[in-house]
Amino acid sequence: MTEKKQIVLIYSVVAVICSLIIGMSVWLSTLKKTKEEYRPYAKDLGKVEVTEIMTLERDLDLVKQDGEAVKISDLENKVWIATQFYAVCPMCAERNGTRLLEVYNQFKDNPNFKVVCLSIDPEADTEEHLMSLEEGLGVDGENWWFVKTEVDKMREFMRYEMLFGDVSERSDPQEIAEKGKWAHDMGIQVYRGDTLLKKWHEGLPPEQLTAIVAKALESL
Repeated sequence: MTEKKQIVLIYSVVAVICSLIIGMSVWLSTLKKTKEEYRPYAKDLGKVEVTEIMTLERDLDLVKQDGEAVKISDLENKVWIATQFYAVCPMCAERNGTRLLEVYNQFKDNPNFKVVCLSIDPEADTEEHLMSLEEGLGVDGENWWFVKTEVDKMREFMRYEMLFGDVSERSDPQEIAEKGKWAHDMGIQVYRGDTLLKKWHEGLPPEQLTAIVAKALESL
């Protein structure tokens, strides 16, 4: 083989390899789309009427404030309110002690209704802390759950399955003093079993939340 033919052959092989690399990169980029592209977080979704928004695709093992092992699928055939929280969050305390407690008191005697508060800071939220929240609110731990699991599992599930917003750590001392260490989604979700029916932002009045829960219970 002449030197010229050798050079042509080398460049041809290099060109083929480059084409394969580019093609593979394009293919892989389609597979690596972030979950955010497919499951943006939910914000102010749904109407007062009971309609489906989306369904949970996976289950999650959790531990309640009393140490009992539970999981999301245990809420099948229940109407339940879901929120993010952590034990020392002043904003969570205000929301739980006003809007959520008012709705809870409306339906606490209904065996098909539950409130589920999911900890974004499970390492700090010990069972003692969680039990103190139950006692402070004066609620029944059978139908108001404060639950936790490994932090990465919890945050991944809340973000990509439940479509809550992201969790971030605050750095401004004054903001931390006023709002707590963690910035997180303060919205309130209503589920019927594994189906999300409604997501409110934190500022909406509790009577609207009561209305959707009542309609959802009627539809069980």
